[in-house]
Parts: sequence; structure tokens; C-alpha cells
Amino acid sequence: MESRQYLQIPGPTNIPERILRSLSRPLINHRGPEFAALLDDCLSGLQRILRTRNDILIFPSSGSGALESVIVNLFSPGDEILVVSQGLFSERMAVIAGRYGLAVQRVLKEWRQAARAEDILAFLERDPEHRLKAVCLPQHETTTGVSNDVAAIARAVADSRHPAILVVDAVSSLACLPFETDAWGIDVAVSASQKGLMLPPGLGIVAVGPRAWRLAEGATLPRWYWDYRAVQSRLRDHQLPYTPPTSLLFGLKEAVAVLEEEGLENVWRRHAVIGRSVRASAEAMGLSLLAEEAARSDAVTAIRMPPGVNYDDLAGVLLDQYRVVIGEGLQHLKGQIFRIGHMGAIHKPEVFAIMGSVELALHDLGWTVELGAANRAVSLGFSRRTC
Repeated sequence: MESRQYLQIPGPTNIPERILRSLSRPLINHRGPEFAALLDDCLSGLQRILRTRNDILIFPSSGSGALESVIVNLFSPGDEILVVSQGLFSERMAVIAGRYGLAVQRVLKEWRQAARAEDILAFLERDPEHRLKAVCLPQHETTTGVSNDVAAIARAVADSRHPAILVVDAVSSLACLPFETDAWGIDVAVSASQKGLMLPPGLGIVAVGPRAWRLAEGATLPRWYWDYRAVQSRLRDHQLPYTPPTSLLFGLKEAVAVLEEEGLENVWRRHAVIGRSVRASAEAMGLSLLAEEAARSDAVTAIRMPPGVNYDDLAGVLLDQYRVVIGEGLQHLKGQIFRIGHMGAIHKPEVFAIMGSVELALHDLGWTVELGAANRAVSLGFSRRTC
């Protein structure tokens, strides 16, 4: 009998059974009243999860597509933007912008470091003519398991009185880490379906605030599929301008219900406790963590490969013997780290299973580890709270 597989890559994530069932519902007429009600439920639910009254736009796309939509709707060729580059996915925003002819300045950080308010302010202070149109950064860099303090950065940008809008990539942080679009003053928030929202890939999400809409009025880049105005216009009729991913919307409505039944603040707390437990367990096995201590994420933990252990061997033993799937390092981190995603549908029993399996796999591969150390550390991580 085949055992359950633990999909602990940094996304897509495990999908709860009740959400899987919702995805299998028969399709409905996407131009009829039943779809209109479904779409309205999804949009209002996303506003609650994003903690915003801003407009929510959705696209049948990946998170990368949603990032591209920001570029083509808000900017013109030659516009200057500032992008925090600290890993593969944060750099992607800069690459997209460059392809469209924008002038990109980068806040370059090591692939283990967080961006800080002073990093951003240094660029804004050198821009008295206010040529920078936007500051773009991720809340969480999936490549490295690093979280940025978006609240502090947003406060600093607001206090600087620089008019640049704030664009935040929340693809791998939404419904995992605390996120307050309106309270923090985020002008554009970008996310996707396949991580904290516990859905399959295929749904791009953008929350657009008033300052971003004003910027869009003068934007001249060509667009069709990604056109915010076209989407906004059809949303007034409770429709989308193209064939919608109806099954994903069934799942999204159910995912919002799952999150709200637990309580969004409780979801954040659960991820914090699990993140702490995973990190403690890794260190109890004699492993070292990639991210600088103050910036370690509660959504993904990046762990350095122990000496003498090959990533492919570890991933193979975990999959074949323990049915646990982990993520590899990307680009220059390939072979140097492995990543454990702990976002979305993950609770206390799964953490014991995952980290105990990592310990056993490392032992199988000759790494010296005291058996039982991993789960003792998990227990201590959970000792102050329940999950």
C-alpha cells in the first residue's frame, strides 16, 4: 500500500482534502449568475486575507505573470524603479522590468541577508528629483528562506516623503507570515495560489491601491492580457475578460473558508511556531542554516548540506524510503543547501514526521547524528504553544 507523500518543497504545497474536493466540482457557466457570486466571494475573501480595501485583480497565471502585470500596467519605457535583489525570485522583478525598457536600480544583498530600511533610504535620499517611481521587494525570498521586515521598510519609505510607490511580492508569504496591506501602506501586493493559499498553481493575484492606479494612468507600455483596466471593467459586471480558472476559484473560496475558520492570526502564529521548531530541529542535527539569524523565515528553511553528504543522495533517500520531498538549492546554491517548505497545510504531527525523516536519511547516508535529537528539538519548539 502506497503511503502518503509529504511535499515539502517551497511550493506548490500540500492541498487539504476538503480543498481537493472543491476543485473537483463540475464546471459552471462562467458568464452566468452562479459564477458571478463565486467571483464576488473570492474577491472579498482575498481582501480579507490581504487585509485591504484595495481592488483585487486576478489572472489565470503564475506568480511571475502577476509580477509582469505590475510592470506593464504601472510604468513606461525609461521609468526608474528600485528593486531589492537578494535571490532568484526577487531578481526576477528586475529582469522583467529590464526586458520592458525600465531603468532598474538594485539594492544588492547577499543570498542570505535581509533588506533593511536604511538600504532603501540610501537610494531615496540620492533621488531629490523623485525619478524613482517604485520600490519593489519580496516579503519572503523563497530561494534562501529570508524574510524582509516589510512593515519597517514601508514606514521608512512613508516617512521619507518620497513619492515612490511600494510594490511587495507576497507570493510565498501570503497566509503564512503577517501581512497588512493597508495598515503598512503597501500600494501593490502580488501573490499566487500555490503556497499559503494551499491551491494548485495557476492563479495570479494583485491588490492595487489608489496611488498605483494614479501611476497607471500615465503608463504607456503595451498590454492586452495583463491590462488592469480591462480586468477592472469586467469585474464591475462580476466577470473576467477571458475564460476564468473556475475550478481554482472553487478551491480559493474553500481555502479562504479554511483559513478563516482557523483565524488568520492563528495561521500566522502556527507558521511561526513551526518555523521555530524546524530550525531548532535542523540545528539539533548539527546542521547550519543559510539565512542570517534575524531574517530566518517561518515559511521556508534553507539548510546547508552537511560535509560528505550529496544533495541528490539525500533527496533520493528521503523520497524512496520516507516519502518526503525537499527542495534543492537554486543557481549558485545548487548542491550547497536543501530547502524545507513549511507553509500552508502543515501542523504538529507533520513536523515530527518530516524532521524525523531527515534525521534518519542523514543517518542512512553516514552523517553522525544522535537519533531522536531532531524530534526532541521539535518537541521543545512546540512546548510553549500548541499547533
